[in-house]
Amino acid sequence: MAGTALRAALGAVLLLAMAGTVQAQPPLTAEQQRDLDRVNSYLNRLDKLHAEFEQTGPDGTVSRGDFYLSRPGRLRFDYARPDELLIIADGLWLAVQDGELNTVDRFPIKSTPLSLLLDARIDLGKSTQLAGIHREGDSLQLTLQDPDAPEKGQVTLFFAAANAGMAEMAEKLELKRWVVVDAQGLATQIDLNEIERRDTLDPKLFIMRDPAPDALRNR
Repeated sequence: MAGTALRAALGAVLLLAMAGTVQAQPPLTAEQQRDLDRVNSYLNRLDKLHAEFEQTGPDGTVSRGDFYLSRPGRLRFDYARPDELLIIADGLWLAVQDGELNTVDRFPIKSTPLSLLLDARIDLGKSTQLAGIHREGDSLQLTLQDPDAPEKGQVTLFFAAANAGMAEMAEKLELKRWVVVDAQGLATQIDLNEIERRDTLDPKLFIMRDPAPDALRNR
């Protein structure tokens, strides 16, 4: 189970296996530009939060856990058992702890698409190539990719966007899901539930320590 969750998590969070490029899109319509501006406004106001997450891998395997975000630069995916997996961004590095293998691997945050959402200032229109932006029911969907490093991958973000006036829309948005599709067309989906804003989060949540032998099996 842990190995399956790890592969799905790396696909969903690191997005390093994606090949190919996204074709240039026509200029945004006025409505699309307004929606993009609202998304940027929402993300830039997003500070600290906690949510429960459910990850569905390409083979249908479901993993669950707790998600913490502290912008800029920090997040934590704490997987529930039986998965032995922990993913932490500490502001500089993204660390992946595999309890089954008793290993910790680290990647510069700037080398992953997470930098697009963890930066101090977010402007998806400038920092990414939009492959699509549209509404579907009460959902606003943005598909994006870093044009300077297409190998990072492609991800679609889903925002809840209840009907509201233009001035209210940014307040109504909420990030609920993202879906990653790899080079083989396999999708990994992460849903956020029970989302709650926090005034403070313990800084220790975003510190990854190298494990002592056998320590991870007993955490």
